[in-house]
Amino acid sequence: MIIVGYYAIASEKFSKINEIEEIERTEGIVWFDVRDDKMYSLSRHCLQNSVSYAVRIDSIKDLLVYASLGAKYVLLQKAPERYQKIVESYMLDVKILYIIEEIEEIEEIAQMGIDGVIFEQFLEKDRVEG
Repeated sequence: MIIVGYYAIASEKFSKINEIEEIERTEGIVWFDVRDDKMYSLSRHCLQNSVSYAVRIDSIKDLLVYASLGAKYVLLQKAPERYQKIVESYMLDVKILYIIEEIEEIEEIAQMGIDGVIFEQFLEKDRVEG
């Protein structure tokens, strides 16, 4: 299981972006919300330039589209088991990270067989400033 953002475990940095120009000023993984990816410009730029990225999604359609657009991770806040089954059924090359607030949530997520978790505070702490 992947655990991102827990103080005891070293994690790659995740930096929130809203615009393509912010990407070149980041280290590690860039991430954005599906609503900020107008016309898939952020994801296509990342794919074309071999930039590892994560995207927070809220639909199966988004999972399938972003898996095809080379997302390294999809970030979820609900029903991770539905998404995980699709990833496994279609052998998609994307990892599911379920957003959690407390380490105690990890046991339930692990029992569901979800790829990993990411702490909400970890996503909020790093923001690329324009």
